[in-house]
Amino acid sequence: MNAAKISPLVLALGLSAAGSVGAQQWRCDCTSIVANCTANVEPKGSYLEIKTNEKQCARVDYFVDGLPFVSVVVDGEDRQDWLARTSTPKIIVQSCQVCRDNLNAAPPARPTAAPRTSGDGAKPKTLEPQISNAPEYPAAARQRRIEGYVDVEFTVNAFGNVEGAHVTDSQPKGTFDAAALAAVSRWRYPAEAERAPQTLTKRVDFKLERGAARATSGASFGSSGPRNQCVREDAVFNYGEAVDVGLINACPVPLLVFGCAQGTGQYAGRWLCNDSEQQGNVLVPQNDRRRGTRFAGDTPTGFRSFTYSDAFSVTRAPNSQYWWIACAEQDSACLAGARDWVRAVAGQPATVDPRDRSRIDVARSN
Repeated sequence: MNAAKISPLVLALGLSAAGSVGAQQWRCDCTSIVANCTANVEPKGSYLEIKTNEKQCARVDYFVDGLPFVSVVVDGEDRQDWLARTSTPKIIVQSCQVCRDNLNAAPPARPTAAPRTSGDGAKPKTLEPQISNAPEYPAAARQRRIEGYVDVEFTVNAFGNVEGAHVTDSQPKGTFDAAALAAVSRWRYPAEAERAPQTLTKRVDFKLERGAARATSGASFGSSGPRNQCVREDAVFNYGEAVDVGLINACPVPLLVFGCAQGTGQYAGRWLCNDSEQQGNVLVPQNDRRRGTRFAGDTPTGFRSFTYSDAFSVTRAPNSQYWWIACAEQDSACLAGARDWVRAVAGQPATVDPRDRSRIDVARSN
């Protein structure tokens, strides 16, 4: 098997620090969960360090930049080989569960809990995904300007993984089914050891942004002006109090992206803005050979170092929209307008319409 094609989940199950693999094989029975625990995962150069508050066997499910990992930890500490893509990866520990440890003659009994219901005996509250990847738009449908939807039914297990995803309805029939199933199968939900499997139905919409077909076909653009139609939503990380949205570039031209969204915490009720120019990143497609290349660029405050990157992040309040302007890296008129827009919107009350503060086109999420 080509190692480059092995998923992070498979790697995490198969790789551990030297000396711990053998111990895991005969000590840990993670088909039997006996208690919950807490865990911490930290990047350490070429590996991830996983620590738990339990010395016996524990299974830790976690995400690194949206990719799922599983580590079986013995004696409270383990290492996971990891090929770093960023210096500050986003790590979410989904669950830590104590496994039956064959060194213990009498492992503690698995705690029991009554099914969670509301006070009036209603069914458990519907789950919402922690990570939901956007589907890939089928090329043939994009070229023909076809839109539609797919209703997908699936089961969420106690580990928060999606199982048994299948299509219950779609329009047009068969056009978007495969893309929707591939996306939903990668979603991840909160883990809860005592939760019974829960069956959900979600609708996955396929809608074309204005000018989307032209944006992905490589057709020529005008000499200047916003390239907002090039920006696509890739992955969504739902942390409850805040939602982190990953944006990608679907066009061949490198872009600087300026985004504003309703803030959380101390910024609640106000617009919070950031931009890739201040971050020192220029957005290129995910498979672009320039990705990771550093260069010096001119800005209103002087020359600074930039890196070609394949992602831009917008943090927004739950159940809110976000706005953006995307400019080609050499389009000085567009960049000037986008900078003025960010300065005019940032910190303003959320009642302010961002479109009223811009002299160039602004795009809005669905």
